[in-house]
Parts: sequence; C-alpha cells; structure tokens
Amino acid sequence: MSAFQPVTNVTLSPDLAQLVVGQRTTFNATVVPTNATNRNIVWSRVSGVNVTIEQNAAGSQLHLTAQASGTCQLRATIANGRLQ
Repeated sequence: MSAFQPVTNVTLSPDLAQLVVGQRTTFNATVVPTNATNRNIVWSRVSGVNVTIEQNAAGSQLHLTAQASGTCQLRATIANGRLQ
C-alpha cells in the first residue's frame, strides 16, 4: 500500500479574470504534486461579491458567473481538508 501523499499547492489558470455582470469564465486548476493521494477540490467564495460557482466532479475545472460588480476571493479546499 502506498503512503499518503498530501496536496501541497493548487494553482488556477488564469489566476485573475475581469467579468461584467452575467458573464461566465472558466478556470483550470492544477494540483501539486501530481501523485497526490486525493486530488479532489471543493471551491467556495471567501469574500466579495456574489458569483455562481460550478465545478466538475474533481474540481479541476471551475466556472464562475458574475452576479454583481466588484471583486471576489475564492478558496480551494482539498476533499481531505488538508489544504485551504
């Protein structure tokens, strides 16, 4: 049995987007290391304006739709809770 390999980092591409109300954009997430035991990401809004968050099953693709003008900060949480 392999040893547990925790996630050490999650990056988004692009790392910043400017949207108008109602506009939708797609982000792609990369989990490091590539051999992490649990690579599933759960995305949530931490602060700022409301956005609609949709993600694929693993959380590696994120779709945001702006609901208001302003800024928003997101949080990536690995399903095992070790990285936020």
